[in-house]
Amino acid sequence: PLYGSVLTHGAPTQPRFALTFDDGPGPSTPAVLDALRDAKARATFFVLGRQVERHPDLIRRIVDEGHELGNDGYDHGILVFRSPSQIREQLERTEAAVSSLVGPHALTRLFRVPHGFKGPAVAIAARRAGYRLAGWSVGVFDSAQPGADAIAQRATRAVTPGGILLLHDADGWD
Repeated sequence: PLYGSVLTHGAPTQPRFALTFDDGPGPSTPAVLDALRDAKARATFFVLGRQVERHPDLIRRIVDEGHELGNDGYDHGILVFRSPSQIREQLERTEAAVSSLVGPHALTRLFRVPHGFKGPAVAIAARRAGYRLAGWSVGVFDSAQPGADAIAQRATRAVTPGGILLLHDADGWD
């Protein structure tokens, strides 16, 4: 409770799960969007503000193709030891970047903390800014680049009703 409640799953009674992508957009995002389009699937992209600024056309495409945007902070920094005002700045800079491209209502009020590392200030700052903390039920460690077959196999095993699958469409560090 000290670190705030985190959304880690949806309703297990529904035959669906959530696909989420972190740390983008980036060079892999077009291929991810193509695959989602071909599968007639939708996802939530938790975007970094600095990546939004680097790839404005991808943000427009994500929104135009019916996907959701969540806030992943601005620079992918670890927030555990940052103050509420520093965390608020991360949220606001990303909000401003997204809003300037696709409007103020394109960003959901979901915040996924970079790396999932949070301290008490994260929950306080997120709540004050009107965000709900979003986690995941299963990660497939795709950022370790085990290859497409391994990622597909892990993801297939991980999908359960109400699950939230953590994937990455970019590397948050560069």
